[in-house]
Amino acid sequence: MRVFEVREQFGNCLELVSMDPNFHNITVGLFIKNDILTVWSYSKKEGVKLRLNTIRDKMVELGGLKSIDEDFKLKVPKGYFIERPLRFLFTQSVEKGPDFKFDTGPISASDNKTKLLFNIQGQKMNDNYIYVVSTKGEHERPFIRIRAVIGGFVKYGECIKINDESFCFKDKKQHDEYVRILLPYARNVSAVENMITTSEQTGQMNTQTLGFSQ
Repeated sequence: MRVFEVREQFGNCLELVSMDPNFHNITVGLFIKNDILTVWSYSKKEGVKLRLNTIRDKMVELGGLKSIDEDFKLKVPKGYFIERPLRFLFTQSVEKGPDFKFDTGPISASDNKTKLLFNIQGQKMNDNYIYVVSTKGEHERPFIRIRAVIGGFVKYGECIKINDESFCFKDKKQHDEYVRILLPYARNVSAVENMITTSEQTGQMNTQTLGFSQ
């Protein structure tokens, strides 16, 4: 299909991964039309259909989305269309190995700038689901790093800051999958911004057809 046909059939391109490290470095895009997401590539390499469905299945597994009985497609449940977390989910589903899984225990990650360990716990408060960030370990001013993480969730998760230690998603519902996806990005905003800029430039240079490389 040509570019305009892809857009007409699948909708707008939500995210683009310029090189799939797990399948011949092809470019893969995520499109959305209404509440249906489509994983798509212009590549005609042997096995590409299986690869696109594998990415789709990984998005379902990691992000709490719903698979539908059609190649490359998945459905966004009510409340799960939050654009930035979906973009990060897609990127991880492409770039991580097929066997990658999230831990099912407490949501935590080591700080890449200190010796702290971040912990995030969710709790229902009235009609809102709130996430509280805490730390373990030694640091002179751990609250500074907690505030930085909260800022990362506001930036990359479209979240709402409750105070210097807590946040919620804009629909005020529980989204543990998105919290697990976003925590590695939220803890280091400056590095992620550099990564995003480099990725966007690479995609733009590949071709003039949405940056796709076959």
